[in-house]
Formats: sequence, structure tokens, C-alpha cells
Amino acid sequence: MPLNISTFTFLFHGSIPVVWVPHSTAVLESLSAGLLALVPQIPEIPFEYEQTSGGQSDLLFTILGLLTCLGFYIFMKMLGKQVGKQKYVLEKRANTSRSELIEQKERYQKQSEELQKANEEIQIKNSAIEEAFAHLSNSYAKMADLNREKDGLMRVVAHDLRTPLNNIEGLIQLVSMDDNLNDDQKDYISKIRGVVKHGNEMIRDLLDISHSKDFKPNLKITTFTMLDFLSSWKINFENSLLTKKQTLRISGSYKTLTLQSDMGLLSRVLDNLMSNAMKFSESGKSIYLNITPVEDKARITLRDEGPGISPSDQQKMFKPFTRLSARPTNGEPSNGLGLSIIKSLTEQLGGTITVHSTLGEGTTFEVTIPLLAPQ
Repeated sequence: MPLNISTFTFLFHGSIPVVWVPHSTAVLESLSAGLLALVPQIPEIPFEYEQTSGGQSDLLFTILGLLTCLGFYIFMKMLGKQVGKQKYVLEKRANTSRSELIEQKERYQKQSEELQKANEEIQIKNSAIEEAFAHLSNSYAKMADLNREKDGLMRVVAHDLRTPLNNIEGLIQLVSMDDNLNDDQKDYISKIRGVVKHGNEMIRDLLDISHSKDFKPNLKITTFTMLDFLSSWKINFENSLLTKKQTLRISGSYKTLTLQSDMGLLSRVLDNLMSNAMKFSESGKSIYLNITPVEDKARITLRDEGPGISPSDQQKMFKPFTRLSARPTNGEPSNGLGLSIIKSLTEQLGGTITVHSTLGEGTTFEVTIPLLAPQ
């Protein structure tokens, strides 16, 4: 059956050739010649067709073959380009990954070397620390032994010193009984008594410092009113206050206040506070003592009008044998133990002590002790 051929068109849909065959043989021949020129590797096929339906059919199949070869050629070229492009991308990625891996390897190797070096330094430091710790432990043991020997020696010396001082005090009493003493002799006796008193106070301070290191203090608990306590306590300072023309002013809600505590230790605390206030205050100044109950405690505040204590001195003032920059106003002796003893005795009573001071404005000590001392 003869084939009816229409106008020819050649398109590509993706990589698949689509053919539309024309009516005209002349168009068919020119298209064949053009295709043969585009595909030189295909042998030239002469265009000698009879104007028959069979000739048109052969020509159609020839063109279809040429188009198929051309489509396959173009497809392979495009595929080759795509494969080359993908190969280039993959090689570039591989080179980049290889470079990154090399950099990571070098970085990890450097970190490993640094860690190894740091580990060696740590081991050296650990060895030095262990050696220093062993040395400190040995030194601490020696210091502890020396400290125990010092405390024992301090107790022995303090007790042994009391005997000659007591003998001197007894002799002074005998000499004072002579009614024929002149004024100079009486003045000498007074000065000797002052020296003996100062020696006994120093011995007492040394013993207090030594006893303060005991784990549990031996308190002598009694019940007393603050009014009775102050009435007997302030008598001890009347002559000294009169000598320096100073005034003690007592205030607060203390008249009905009752305590169960060690009266001797409380007296020692106030003695040292009062002595310091008198020493470092000028003649004619006042000293203020306020006693007020606060819940289950008694707050004792003593304020002077002295030179005040510097911030640097306040950091070390409660340490034993510490002398502050301020000096007594009348040349009174100071052994640097008073404040440390005050702190120690206050803590033995179960209380606390704080200081508030400004240079040129005086000093205030605040002692808080429980109304019922710890058993």
C-alpha cells in the first residue's frame, strides 16, 4: 500500500528525535544532503530515487536511520560532556576533602603535641607540689612541736614569775606600814606597786593567751544582775579616770538585766576595753558605756573619743602581740595582747566582738554575749 508523505520537520524532544516526513522529494533530497554534511562519518548515499511509492519509502527509512544516528551521536556528546563535568566536580571535591583532611591531620597532630607537652609540664608541677607538700608537712610537724614547747614554757615562766612579784608586793606592804616615810619614799613605793601590778597583768595576759587555745574553757557560771556587776566593776577605774580627768558615762536598759555567765571573764573583757579607751584618749575626754538587752543576748558598747584605728590596723588588731600605729596618750605600757585577749574571752563566753572606727573620730567596740552562757 503506497505511503502518503507530507511536509518534513525535524525536532529534538529531550534527546529523542521526532520526524515529520514531507510531500516534496526535492525537500527530502536537500534535507538528506544537509544531514550528510552534518554527519561526515556516514557514507554518502546517492539520491537517485524513482518517483514511486517504493522509492519514497526507502528514502524515508534512510532519513530515519540518519536521524537516529545523529540523535545518538548528539546524545553521546551531551552525555560525555555531562560525565566530564561531573568528573571535574567530583575531582575538585575530592581534592578539597583531601586538603581538609591533611589540614585536620596536621591540626590534630599539633594539638596532640601541645597536649603531650602540657601533660609533661603538669607532671613536673605535680612532682614539685608533692615535694613542697612533704616539706610543708614536715615543717608543720616541727612548728607544732615548737608551739607545744612554747606554751608549756610560757605556763612555767608565768607561774614562776608570780612568786618574786608576790614577794615584792609583800615587802612593799611591810615598808608601807612605817609611819616615818617621807614623800619621796612614798612615791617610790607607789611606783614599785605600779610595776608589780603591770607585771602581774602581763603574767595574767600570757596565761589567758595560753588557756585560750584549750578546746573547752572552764567557765565559772554564776547568776548576777548587771547593776550589781557595774557597781563593783567601775570602782577599779575611779582613780585612773580622776588622774587623766576623764569621765565614764554609763547608759542603757541594764538595771533589770540578769545574766548567767562567768563574771570574772566578763570583768576581764570590760577591763581591757576600758583600759584601752583610757590609754588612747586625751585628758578631759569622755568614755561611753551602753548596755542593752537584745533578744536573748546582752549588747555591750564602749565608745571613746581617741584617735581612731586605721583600716589596715583593723585587719590585724585581734592578733596576739600586735601593736597598732596609735600610741597611748600618757606613755602607758602596752604589750599588744589586750585586744586578742578580749576576743578570746568573749568567744569563751559564747559571744562576738566587732569594731567600728574612723581616724580622728574615735573607736566603738561592740560585744554581744548570751544572757545564758554555754555550759
